[in-house]
Amino acid sequence: MSFKFAHMSDCHLGSWSSHPEMREKPLEAFDKAIDMCISERVDFVIIAGDLLDTSLPGVDVLKSAAAIFRRCKDEGIPIYIVAGSHDYSPTGKTMLSVFENAGLVVDVAKYEDGEKIKLEFTTDKKTGVKIAGLFGKKGSLEVGMFERLEVPDEKGSKIFVFHCGIDEHISMKGMSSVPVSLLPKGFDYYATGHIHIKRVYDIDGKKIAFPGPLFPTSFDELEHYDSGFYIVEGGNIERKTVKLFDVLLIEEDATDRSPGDVEGSLMDKIENNLANTLVLLKVHGVLKSGKPSDINFKAVAARAESLGAITVKKNINKLLSPSMEEIAVDAASMDNIERRIVEEHAEKMKLGNDTTSLIMSLMNVLKDEKGEDETNATFEEKIKGNAKKLLGL
Repeated sequence: MSFKFAHMSDCHLGSWSSHPEMREKPLEAFDKAIDMCISERVDFVIIAGDLLDTSLPGVDVLKSAAAIFRRCKDEGIPIYIVAGSHDYSPTGKTMLSVFENAGLVVDVAKYEDGEKIKLEFTTDKKTGVKIAGLFGKKGSLEVGMFERLEVPDEKGSKIFVFHCGIDEHISMKGMSSVPVSLLPKGFDYYATGHIHIKRVYDIDGKKIAFPGPLFPTSFDELEHYDSGFYIVEGGNIERKTVKLFDVLLIEEDATDRSPGDVEGSLMDKIENNLANTLVLLKVHGVLKSGKPSDINFKAVAARAESLGAITVKKNINKLLSPSMEEIAVDAASMDNIERRIVEEHAEKMKLGNDTTSLIMSLMNVLKDEKGEDETNATFEEKIKGNAKKLLGL
């Protein structure tokens, strides 16, 4: 039986929550993708993990996602899903179960866990396709589960859904992966995600597909904005692009230049017509004088927005002042390096008698990591609260 389905992943609904001008964009991209699925009359949709950016997103995100799911359901298009490393919670508090209990999605990560992990198939009623899957965990802890997989011997078309890199990505920094040899045998298509690249591998006759994020989650991804998903029919895998706006990248080398000179050059590069355009400012190098904060990025952004830009984002991670470049450290550990830098500059700050200890304590507060079930907003409030207590505010 021929069938046609959509494969998307890494929607990260709820990301950019602390950026008001970007907050709705991931939902808009998801809505647009589902519109395309309906227009293409796919038989079903597969979401291979990280539908949500956190296991406990805001109510507004849940309401919007539910409305989009409902529209898909009303069109008779089922959605099959697995949790990703962002959706997953070891406490079981994933909102995907709420969507499933409401009849809006079907979680296909079903199995019997014993000495072996015996996968269970979910059969699509319309096409008869059998779908099985595994969820993704924080830190790619699901990799060990692949060693214990056992697949029922069933005939017909089969799809395996998971959320993890494969060993072709082993060189990608910070990314764990599962050896292709451990993927369960006998499936026609392997729908995955987690690695934010778009690529289809044909390994020993297996189609292993990564659609990439449905909307960028970082400055780098915005810089190379080319998001989308796949529509699969027979042996054909077609890429569908989902773009909400154009991107203008303005890159500036500040080496041996003054802040005013850099600011003027950025102003000159702002184009006249920026309708439906997001502007990225990427400035690097060592200034001749002054410091990065002397560049009035707000004025540059205001000019761009007056010409129609959606918003302006900047990356100045590699922009240094002369004094910052001259900092020399020879300590062995990161803690010692940090303390040495703070001590060298503590005298310039008027923060009390023990400036070094206060700054080191503030740095430790800022190093705190977001909890498993914390929303971005809750985490930010916690950081602010701890910092205020430390400062006695």
